[in-house]
Amino acid sequence: MIITNVKITNFRCYYGTSSITFNSNGKITLIYGDSGYGKSSFLQFFRWMFYSDPDFGKTDDKPLFNIAAYNECKFGECVEVSGQIDFEHLGVNYRLAKKQEWSVSVNIANASIKSTSYQLYVEGEDGGYHPFSGNVANKINTILPKGLSKYFLLDGEKARDIVLDSDELKKAIHALFGLDAYTEAISHIGYKNAKYSVLGQYHTAMAANMTQTVNNMSISEMQEAIQELYEIIESMKAQRKEKMAVIDQKNARRDEIFKTLGAAASKGNIEALIKANNKSIKEKHEQIVSIQHSIGNLFYQSYPYLFLAQNASNSSSALRKKKSEYASNYQNVFENLKKDLLEEIKEKNICVCGRELDEEAAKHISGIIDIMPPDSYIYRFGQFVAKAKKMIKDAELKSMSYEGYLSKIATLEDEITHLEDINQEKLDELKRLEDAKDLVEELEQIKKEIEQLNREKAGFEGTIARKKQVYEMSNKQLTAALKNSKVSNEFSGKIAFFDEVLKLLKEEKAIKEVQIKSVLNECVKDIFKKLTTQTELDADKIQFVNDDFSLRTTYLTGGQLAVDVYSYVIGIVKALQACEMENNENPIIIDAPFAFTGNEQSEHLFKTLPSVSKQTILLTLDMNKIKKLLKETDLYDFYVIKNETQEKATLEEGNIDDIKL
Repeated sequence: MIITNVKITNFRCYYGTSSITFNSNGKITLIYGDSGYGKSSFLQFFRWMFYSDPDFGKTDDKPLFNIAAYNECKFGECVEVSGQIDFEHLGVNYRLAKKQEWSVSVNIANASIKSTSYQLYVEGEDGGYHPFSGNVANKINTILPKGLSKYFLLDGEKARDIVLDSDELKKAIHALFGLDAYTEAISHIGYKNAKYSVLGQYHTAMAANMTQTVNNMSISEMQEAIQELYEIIESMKAQRKEKMAVIDQKNARRDEIFKTLGAAASKGNIEALIKANNKSIKEKHEQIVSIQHSIGNLFYQSYPYLFLAQNASNSSSALRKKKSEYASNYQNVFENLKKDLLEEIKEKNICVCGRELDEEAAKHISGIIDIMPPDSYIYRFGQFVAKAKKMIKDAELKSMSYEGYLSKIATLEDEITHLEDINQEKLDELKRLEDAKDLVEELEQIKKEIEQLNREKAGFEGTIARKKQVYEMSNKQLTAALKNSKVSNEFSGKIAFFDEVLKLLKEEKAIKEVQIKSVLNECVKDIFKKLTTQTELDADKIQFVNDDFSLRTTYLTGGQLAVDVYSYVIGIVKALQACEMENNENPIIIDAPFAFTGNEQSEHLFKTLPSVSKQTILLTLDMNKIKKLLKETDLYDFYVIKNETQEKATLEEGNIDDIKL
């Protein structure tokens, strides 16, 4: 899916209709908005359009419609909330349109939906859009599975929550990489005790044609009882799996709390480190100011002589010509000028600076007396030229240090950025440490919950074991009864065939899973290397993708967790391309992308996204973290959310120079 155009009308804080056109050439679409202006609402708009699930959050009590537009309507009238998304998928252009009309009531809380329309259109050969005849929700889910929506429509502030949702993620990954086709085929063929599968139907039909009994039950009744028991066992296994998944989440959170509480003892060390870093940052800023002063002095002291050298070089031939003409015309004047000054210096043997003349200086003065009058203009100009030549040479040497000054400043700025990143991570850590008391209470609650969950899991396991024992014994009796039956011979060939097909499908699916997991892991690793700032990690030794396709959970907070999640999201896109899947293009839309990343991590993310994703949309307030890259306007298109009242947001093209960083 590549999104081309979006229209949003009266959705949440968006007043009236705003439109935006997205590029599909790899450039980032950067959308800037102040806090509370509508960045999160814009992300929620896509979830509402695609899945009818805007995910406002438990504490958000604002209505779906725009309050300002609602208040402009009279009682009994309707306010329209609508959206349109034009997108291209596998060479076909689509238009997704949704509209709700809300009846205006005396009390805004009593507003109700009067009508809803939801339609997908497909562009035809005539250039017009024609209604899609199938199920719209199912079609959208095949293009961008809802299980992946939290990744591709990502809230940067909720990164931790999505890491632990492995079941939905596995289903979505299977759909994207074509593994769901194997799953559906395996489920369709099924098992002999799965009533509505191919094998189940054959076994049911076989049992229905048999007349003998087992334990006073007909073969058909026994077959049905075993099938029901099988389904009960499978259902209980699924419930046990859910309990185990929750236990894993609780254990992961418990481990994180233990790490945090363990670090609480070193709070003083963290504060001391931050203080030392701040001192170092201040010193480096002072060094930068000092170097900038040196650059200023270098400029003002050297520039006049560099300018003089340039002019002298440009006009040297003209000056030489003028000099010979001047000497010829005024030769008689020079001859009559006095040599009193140099003769007086030679006679007193004292230089004008007060130093006694040495033999070489006296000889030099005598030479000058012989060739030029001491009171002449030429003498004074000659002295100036001699001094200027030296100053020009010094200026040229000094100017060579300019690049060195700039290099020192760049190095110091990088060191400052690195220290600021460390401080931010440590401040986040301190913030968590301040909640240590609450964490102790949470830890105690988690402990109780794990104990309860383990008891429930043990209950399921005991029941499953007992029912499984009955199932296996009954199944054994049924198999023995069927073995010698003539009726069973009629079905045995067909059953054997589908058993073999089932075996082959499972084997091929297992091979594909291993291949895809390997490619995905390598792609995530490659992106991780580009994003991470943790030089002490050996990424080649890390398994990023777990067996269930979930992301490793080594880091559950802070900037490194964000790096892990972004590595996975971008890695999925790269893996789809590496596996040459048809559906290998999906937009990556992130709200608050730099919520947990430091400056360096943010810059890495901003430069890496366009290299993989054909379409990236970032909604952010915090542009200071990428301010170095904002000069490279070929990296992004820029839009601004304007919303002075926080109820009348509009989305417009913007100028990055108008934003104060």
